Amino acid sequence: MINSKQFITGRHQGGFTMVELAIVLVIAGIILAAVLKGTDMINKAKIERMTADLRGLQGMVLETEKRTGHLAGDCDANGLIGFTPPAGAVNNNSAAIAYNTVGDPDGAGRCATTATAETDANLAWSDMRKANVVDPTRNNVNLSKHGLSDFYVIGSMTPTLPAAAAQTVNTIVVYGVPLWLAKGIDVAIDGPQTEPTEELFGGARGRIRLYSTSTGIQNGGGGAAWPTDAVGTGDYQLVAFSYQFDTRMALPAL
Repeated sequence: MINSKQFITGRHQGGFTMVELAIVLVIAGIILAAVLKGTDMINKAKIERMTADLRGLQGMVLETEKRTGHLAGDCDANGLIGFTPPAGAVNNNSAAIAYNTVGDPDGAGRCATTATAETDANLAWSDMRKANVVDPTRNNVNLSKHGLSDFYVIGSMTPTLPAAAAQTVNTIVVYGVPLWLAKGIDVAIDGPQTEPTEELFGGARGRIRLYSTSTGIQNGGGGAAWPTDAVGTGDYQLVAFSYQFDTRMALPAL
């Protein structure tokens, strides 16, 4: 049976007209723009959250000093947290930080005396727990974990740039974060950087610095620009960066 509409028009109707295709493309563009804007807002929120967490952690280390007379993890109270966060790694698995997974019932892993060797990553966290600066019922492995499921490490480092002013400084090292997040935090804390400054010095100067590379070239000292897209992963490659939260240093030996 012949369709009456087909009989009247004399042809089949099929496909999209140019107007319909244009409408579809416009709608797709609007959806894509909304998705990209949403992703940008989410990423911005992650940068703001970790920046706030770093400043909060800085405050907790300094609050421990008010309550105990020494910075968290600074057993001899010389103003320098002696533990050196491992370099040559971008995440805690390869850095092999052994955080306590249980409480601290026997007093190990904290500044028991002024002679306690500052060679344990647990010292700072256990000190903060003992001083009730953080929840004393939570174990160190949970307290030290950041929002991307890797870890903060509290200690000290010696920056290599500028060479004439190299000092040992107290720092918080953040392991296992994507490069774009580290760059965002760098801008949030150290201020915006523009080309070619970003390429020449990004990650090398200021309070936020590249801490290590997968090959360990930096040896924990910083002094190198953020890595490029050499490995094909660009801003999504994982890095470790340091936040120099306290510029005090131990008096040099005479």
